[in-house]
Amino acid sequence: MGKVTAIAVFKDTSPLHGSNSNPGSSICVFGPVAMATRNDPDIVKRFSETLQADLRTLSTECRRKYAPVKEASESALLRIHTIQTKHSDFIAGILGSSSDIVNAFVLGCDTKNPKIVHHCLSAIQKLIQHEAMSFTAAMSVINTLWVLMEAGVEELKLLQTAILLITTNTVVQHEALARALVLCFRLHFTKDSTTINTAAATVRQLVTMVFERVMTEDKVESQQELEPTSLEVLKNGSKQAPKSLRPCAGDAFLLFQDFCQLVNADQPYWLIGMTEMTRTFGLELMESVLTTFPEVFIKHPEFTFLLKERVCPLVIKLFSPSLKYRPLMQPTGGNPQADKPYFPIVIRLLRIVSVLIRFYYDPLVTECEIFLSLLVKFLDGEKPMWQRAGALEVLYKFCSQPSLLKRFCQSYDMKQHSTKIFRDIVNGLGSFIQSMFMALSSSHSQTAIKAPDTTGHPPSLVAGMPVGGGVTPQPAFCHRNVWIPLVVNASVKQGAHKAVYTEMLDRTDPPNIQDGYCLSVAFVSLLDVVRCIQGIIEEALAAKAQTAEEAESDELNTELVQSSWCGVLAALTLLLDASTDESATEQILKAEQTLANLCGVLALNTPRDAFITALCKASLPPHYALTILNSGAGASSTNTPLSRASSTKNPESTSGSGSPDVYSGSQVVAVGTPLPTSSLPLGAQQGAVMLTAKNIQCMRAILSLAHCHGSILGSAWHQVLTTLQVQKKRNCLVMPTQHYGYAFSCVPS
Repeated sequence: MGKVTAIAVFKDTSPLHGSNSNPGSSICVFGPVAMATRNDPDIVKRFSETLQADLRTLSTECRRKYAPVKEASESALLRIHTIQTKHSDFIAGILGSSSDIVNAFVLGCDTKNPKIVHHCLSAIQKLIQHEAMSFTAAMSVINTLWVLMEAGVEELKLLQTAILLITTNTVVQHEALARALVLCFRLHFTKDSTTINTAAATVRQLVTMVFERVMTEDKVESQQELEPTSLEVLKNGSKQAPKSLRPCAGDAFLLFQDFCQLVNADQPYWLIGMTEMTRTFGLELMESVLTTFPEVFIKHPEFTFLLKERVCPLVIKLFSPSLKYRPLMQPTGGNPQADKPYFPIVIRLLRIVSVLIRFYYDPLVTECEIFLSLLVKFLDGEKPMWQRAGALEVLYKFCSQPSLLKRFCQSYDMKQHSTKIFRDIVNGLGSFIQSMFMALSSSHSQTAIKAPDTTGHPPSLVAGMPVGGGVTPQPAFCHRNVWIPLVVNASVKQGAHKAVYTEMLDRTDPPNIQDGYCLSVAFVSLLDVVRCIQGIIEEALAAKAQTAEEAESDELNTELVQSSWCGVLAALTLLLDASTDESATEQILKAEQTLANLCGVLALNTPRDAFITALCKASLPPHYALTILNSGAGASSTNTPLSRASSTKNPESTSGSGSPDVYSGSQVVAVGTPLPTSSLPLGAQQGAVMLTAKNIQCMRAILSLAHCHGSILGSAWHQVLTTLQVQKKRNCLVMPTQHYGYAFSCVPS
């Protein structure tokens, strides 16, 4: 019966719930009586009657076998009677005599009789709830709980009592607090699953309460003179709190310091008596504290020291197996599992890195540079796919926050001798997208000669088109006969995608990564990068006052574009070529239009022309686009990092105008024969030229760009006008001639 009650009263506030809100509002398990209830005669009367009834019951239960307990109970009853007659404030009187009254229940617990222990702990909880327990009495209770913990008696009831003792008020501090925490940690590593789960929830709540005390303490001005912070003393580590901290902050400092010690497999300084601690649980507690209480770590230099000197080196150390792991270069001797990245640890480290960069960037600029570089390295093809997925989810959080990307660019890319972090992030995402197609294409090409392989295609699709009538194809990217589904909605608002794999804290083995998930996250990350750049630049341009800060913002705007345009263009050009979904295509076109416009506004002509050239090429049939645009575009056409020609050189081509997969993602809306130009004489090109729905969609994007942002096109107007001369009029294709007149090649309906 006791176990059922215990489970019902605990609420887990661990980071498993993915919430950054302060869990302290639900910390009081039973709802302790407020100080104002001391003046309520009815409550005081009920408390007095209940307390006396508990002592009488205890006396009756122990009169035969446990005489000392009986005598202590009767003595406590006499003391209560005296308090009632001599004190107007009954609870204050009980508080002064709480050691004698608690002694009867402590002796009852010493019997280790389950029935008596349960009764005594319930009575002790009532004393705690009414705040009728002194420090001496609390210490006596903690020592009793420790004895019962070691004996394995009423474990859930112990946890209930411990959490009430600490959360009701601040009587329990320093060594007593450490002992109570260790007691709960010890119960977390028992054999009973119910006790383990309840103890985990208890530990999380108590840790939260320790730091909430710091928040409360900081709100009250101190009259006490504190010593200045000494970093040299902090480096040595100690079981004594820094003298520069007030009492509650000192306890929190020692607690977090010991978390770092335990996760690093070192002995704790303050939590004396800890026998074991799993690294995963320790990392979860660290993440929970760092997420919920950034004010504490930023306000107090001592806590900032812990971040720089304990947490960051620890994270880098624990990431080491992930950095060194090479699946194709494993040693023949020794334990092959020892150096492999361990999924539960890596996921928790990624979460901590995310918290450190989002909440503690300013005091950890140098450390964040290291973490961001590590995240980009985790995208390498030699890393396990689950690790790449986790890194992508973390990077996505950063790519959807303009303030962070702005700081990355200012802190790193705009510094002469610093790593170009923002550029590396964008290029890393772009390289990852390209590697997805290359890796799958390579794996297909290495397969033995056999019947056509449909690997990488959904069962209901062949070459990206629906098999039966009325079947809507899944949004996807198809390139070089490699089909990758789009499983994350690219149309959702910025930052709306929820992480999947970094939330899997209950798994010990790496999960199977959903097909297309990683490519989809990288895709939406790039779209968010473009949105963030647009927001930052437009905000800066809206400020019209010509100040020094404005000049600095102009430099920032230019750097944002210069650091990102190559990587974004390379990836988006490939994705545009491969897109089989109209909505995804629209998102890509919008991103390219946005950057083309921003480049024009900032007078960055080379990247502007590169984006416009990419749009022009996408609006024309592949070989024909190369013929027309290369003949008149000059150097501007060479700015595009990816060429659409690469997707058309396929020996399986049936028409000479491209591989089957060039048109697989879009409906052909017109077919015509190529007409001669100055660069392509009559008869030089064989086969039909096909215009697809995607070509028309891209042409609309060019028209929109020319209509809305014509003032920034400059020399790129040549490309735009050349492209727009190829269009469908009635059932005819309009092809440009040498002098940009019109020639028609009609196709029967």
